[in-house]
Amino acid sequence: MRNKKAWWIAAACLAVLAASSTALGSSLVQNKRFQRTFVCVNKHNGLIKVISRRQHNTCAAGWKRYRVSDLFGKGMRGVRGVAGAPGPAGPAGPQGSAGAAGAKGADGAAGPAGAMGPIGPAGPKGDTGAAGAAGATGADGAMGPQGPQGLQGLQGLPGLDGQDGAAGANGHDGAQGLTGPAGPAGPAGATGPQGPAGANGNTGATGPQGPKGDPGPAGPAGPAGPAGLNGGSIITVSGGSATGSKQFTVVCPAGKYAISGGFDIQGSVTASYRSDASGDPTGNTGWTIKQSSGASLSGTVYAYCVASA
Repeated sequence: MRNKKAWWIAAACLAVLAASSTALGSSLVQNKRFQRTFVCVNKHNGLIKVISRRQHNTCAAGWKRYRVSDLFGKGMRGVRGVAGAPGPAGPAGPQGSAGAAGAKGADGAAGPAGAMGPIGPAGPKGDTGAAGAAGATGADGAMGPQGPQGLQGLQGLPGLDGQDGAAGANGHDGAQGLTGPAGPAGPAGATGPQGPAGANGNTGATGPQGPKGDPGPAGPAGPAGPAGLNGGSIITVSGGSATGSKQFTVVCPAGKYAISGGFDIQGSVTASYRSDASGDPTGNTGWTIKQSSGASLSGTVYAYCVASA
């Protein structure tokens, strides 16, 4: 309804301007001040708005700026007519790609407060309060006067004898009484003489073997053992090749001890053990072998040594 009214206003303004241009066309066109006047015309409804000379370069969005001389000069060109009624809608075009998100609008002003909501249901009834203390006993009132004695009533007639009642039904047998407590135990009898020992019984046949039981659950894993020796840290020491020796001993370098040993020798070997430098088997810094052959033979002893802990 508002748009329709705006169209009527725009049409009336255009009619007035058209009539004015016919009567004053020649004089207005010759007026230089009139030629420097600008108006803004609404692109949608044809409304015309005159703007000041200081605003001649600006029109709001949806309005177009015109010089008045352009509207009424040069052969009295008419103003733009009222836009015709919109034509039927064309077929829908393909869907365009999504536009970029617009900037967030400013927060709107707070709306008026809403109406008061209905009163909610009554809450649960509270506990009854404690009884108040008893009031003090009031003083006894004064005794009232004794009333007059009433008249003696008439003696009533004797009542009639009542009829005998019907015989009652036989009563039910009573419940069985509770069992009485047990009497005291009698004295124990004398122990009889022990009988003779019986003969040994025959050995019974061996029973069949029972089925194999299910395996028990696996026990927990034991703690990890200490790391073994690194083979690359073993040092091999050899020696004792003197001819005719009957005992060969090689010694590890300082700070190391022997963990094993061996030999390459001619003749019979009677002992091979870890020892100290003198061949004492209580030591651990060398390796010793003993040869039983009587010939003057030579040989080599090996000791495998690692660093002491």
